[in-house]
Amino acid sequence: MYQSPLNDAHRLVMRRLLDHRREAAEAASSVRGDGVDRHVPSTLEPDTVPWGVVGDGATPTCEIILDFGELEAEYAALRRASAIFDRPDRAVIEIAGGDAEDLLERLVTNAFVGVAADVVLAFLLARTGRIIADLVLIRREGRVLVELDRSDAGRVVETLEGFVFAEDVEILDHAEDRHRMDLLGPESPAMIEALCGETPRGGNAVDVRIDDAEVTVFALDSGTGSPVGEPGFGLIVDRADAMSVWNRILETTPSGRRPARAIGWNACNIARLEAGTPLFHLDFGPDALPHETGLIKERVSFKKGCYPGQEIVARMESRGRAKREVVGLRGITDALPVAGAQVFDAKEGVSTQIGVITGSTVAPMRGAAVIGLASVRASHAKAGTSVLMSAEGEVVSAVVTGFDYEIPEDGDHEEPSE
Repeated sequence: MYQSPLNDAHRLVMRRLLDHRREAAEAASSVRGDGVDRHVPSTLEPDTVPWGVVGDGATPTCEIILDFGELEAEYAALRRASAIFDRPDRAVIEIAGGDAEDLLERLVTNAFVGVAADVVLAFLLARTGRIIADLVLIRREGRVLVELDRSDAGRVVETLEGFVFAEDVEILDHAEDRHRMDLLGPESPAMIEALCGETPRGGNAVDVRIDDAEVTVFALDSGTGSPVGEPGFGLIVDRADAMSVWNRILETTPSGRRPARAIGWNACNIARLEAGTPLFHLDFGPDALPHETGLIKERVSFKKGCYPGQEIVARMESRGRAKREVVGLRGITDALPVAGAQVFDAKEGVSTQIGVITGSTVAPMRGAAVIGLASVRASHAKAGTSVLMSAEGEVVSAVVTGFDYEIPEDGDHEEPSE
């Protein structure tokens, strides 16, 4: 299991939080003199959750921080200032050599060679059209960095190596020696500018130095919008430099801005669900075809040359319909479903399951409405379709939406057509 080099930094964040709570408790007792026990524990470990494709008896790929004990403040930092998020769940592969871009052009679903943007999103498919990995391709001088879910790194390296014959290409697996973190929020561009002296805009990347560390900074809003609905940047650093870069970010406060705050998965996940961003291994998996993900426009070009699985993708495009789709879902009540909860046909009820909830949250940006993503039958995927879902021990009403979670203005929720 991959261990984040920032584990000690996470504990330091918790110690500082406990010190702050202790000072607040002492101040409250001093002012009120009420003798109330405001005990604060002496130590507290950050909550983590296993991440990765976990089979029976298998070891998780890594552990990811859930939060640092103050979820509301972490979410507020992401929405109003800047937030730093450790990403041990992400890995980096480097493809070096004169034929690196041509190799990828032949293998991925999106156009890469000749594209102006440094950052391109694409799927790597099996010949059956099923998804092997969801990739972020980052063009640098003489090489391409491939950023992806850590669970998929080994298989992607093996797949890429299987297509190398006489090409001028070297494939380097940096899953263990490079580390990823995100800087998110409306003040993150100012933070990057203060740290690096330049800021990559949407679709671009830069190689810079933060103190003595070499860092590749790439814009997460690669031409299609940020995954969390706010400006954001991914940072790739040598594992040995991760701690110093993390600390430098937390110590830096741009003029007129607020300091960055460390956040965990919970805050980031609320924001990415509000932004309607489907995620590989959560909202769709290796059994999915590109048309079933809700990401076909961002990940697939229908004007480029051949790649493995293209015939399947082209056939589904011409047919005009997938068997299932990832959609937005908005609850009619305040009952919150969990991931894996069943979605049912509104007329036939629990006798006819038509999908499954893949992620949900109470959305602060939408007046505490219950929203989520779900994978449903194509027959029920049209915005405005009424469905039922399991939530908090009961079956409640919901409406299928786009990724903006807006219910059609006429209010006439459509029933699915056969």
